[in-house]
Amino acid sequence: MAAAATLAAWWLFRSMYTLINHATEADSERNPLAGVPYYLAANAAGIAFQPFALWAGLRLTRVHGNHLAIIISAYMWATMTAGHLVDSTPGPWEALLWVAVQSAVTTGSSLLQARLVPTGTQRSSCPGAR
Repeated sequence: MAAAATLAAWWLFRSMYTLINHATEADSERNPLAGVPYYLAANAAGIAFQPFALWAGLRLTRVHGNHLAIIISAYMWATMTAGHLVDSTPGPWEALLWVAVQSAVTTGSSLLQARLVPTGTQRSSCPGAR
């Protein structure tokens, strides 16, 4: 799921950047800051999309209790992976490396949470629930 969420977020970033580049191409000669609000909105959407897609994918596959994986994956995406994939034009091997790093970090944090909080010891937050 981490690889799928990362690739989908990368595709979203690249698509939005291409669209903004084409839309502001004529204005960029007169105004060097043309499109800045659009790029800021694209960055916010692209960074927020990956953890949401990961969460939705994990829910669809009925994997529960991976809050740590989503948080650490979102941090890794926002601080490292997105910058290397979006701000440059990576080759296929570099893109595969960053998707693999993102997936490994997400999987590692999911396994860490499973070890720290075994599923049999989780309790319901509802009073009176069994």
